[in-house]
Formats: sequence, structure tokens, C-alpha cells
Amino acid sequence: MKLSEALAVLERSFSGLEEGAPRLVEAEDDRFALRPSAVWLEYRWYVRAGGMAEVFLKSERVRAGVRFHAEATVLRVHLLGASSELSERAAQLLVGGRPAPERLMGLFGDDGVRREVVAFGRTSVTVEHWDTPGPRPVLAEARFRALAERLADPASTPEERHEAVQRLADERSPRVVEVLLELLSRQSSLMALRVLSEWGEERSRAPLLRALDAVRPDNPADLWTLTALVRRLDAWTHVKR
Repeated sequence: MKLSEALAVLERSFSGLEEGAPRLVEAEDDRFALRPSAVWLEYRWYVRAGGMAEVFLKSERVRAGVRFHAEATVLRVHLLGASSELSERAAQLLVGGRPAPERLMGLFGDDGVRREVVAFGRTSVTVEHWDTPGPRPVLAEARFRALAERLADPASTPEERHEAVQRLADERSPRVVEVLLELLSRQSSLMALRVLSEWGEERSRAPLLRALDAVRPDNPADLWTLTALVRRLDAWTHVKR
């Protein structure tokens, strides 16, 4: 599927919906021209009462002027919150594709996210349901304390903190939010910023902007990632919960 075709399908599926933040199109922003990659990236954020559809596109990294004729390799939708309309809109992207679960093998592991994936030639189209209905799991008290202490330990490694944030995020509760915000008050953590932006936690905006301001101009990869997280947080402000 050419990028122009993927964009046409996307526009049809989400026609008429509000976008909660400006689109982030790598090929149209000189700040990302030097990011070492074989693909161009793009993000969009469609919002509706109760939820958000975060759209992520990858296409072959050709000259910007002809990129619409290049192959779109990935079209992925992250469904955040609970909006039946957004789920229905996203499902339209899957119609006519060949079921291709093999394209997910080894990519994500057992992260609890429900995924539907189809292929249109070389293009993978995936809908990810990031919020599952029903009660959230609660960590055992001893486990919670151990993970929180690991984040508070100045001797812990970045890898240990990354894993601790991931394990804490399984619970998604006010006490986890407070622990992650406390971590960010001491030092930056990309994983904690990812989690809190996914949950729409507005109090993470200040540490997120600090991290963005600290990015060096010769680090376009982190600049891209953090800019996308800021816009995701912006989009949450347009979601009526």
C-alpha cells in the first residue's frame, strides 16, 4: 500500500473527528531530517468523548517530495481510554486485509495489549487496545514497596528503573501515579513519561517539558519521542472523560 493510499484509508475511517493535537510529520519538520532511519514517521491524535485514537505511520524514507508514492510499511492505531466510536472507526482499517498475526511475533511480548493485525501486501495494519475493560490488577503490598524502593534508590541502574516502572504500570492506580511523579521530581525517566502520558496525567507535563528542553539538537530521536508525548498529553485535554 502506497503512503497516499494508506492516508486515504485513514482519512475515510476517521472522517469528521476532532484531532486533539497538531499532527507530527517527520518529513515536514527540519528538526528530524538527520534522524538515522530507513523510514519516515507520522503521528495523529483523534479524540472523542472517553478516549483517543493515536495513529502511527511508517513509510519508506525517500526524498520528501515523493514520499506519498513510497510504500507505507506500518499503520498502527493505539486506542486509549474507552470510546466505542473510535474502536469502530479503527476497525474499518482492518477490512479487506489478510489476517497476519505472524507479523507480531517477537515484537511486543506478553504486555497485556490486545492486538488485531492484517496485511495489505507489505503494509501491516494494527489496532491496539491499550485499555482493557474490567478491574485493574493490584500489586501485592510487598511487591509494590519493593518496586517503589528500587525507583527511590540512587544506586539503581537505568535498566532497573525502567523495569520497575513497567511492573508498577501494571497496576495503574493513584499510588502508582504518585510514585512515578516522585521519580520524575528527582530525575527524568522516559518510561515514566510514556506511562503517565498514556494515562493522560497532566501533572507529568512539567517534567516532560523539562526533558524536552534538555534534548540536544543533535539528538533527533529523543526529540521526536518527547515531542510526540507532549502532543499526546495535549490531545488528552480535548477528551471529555
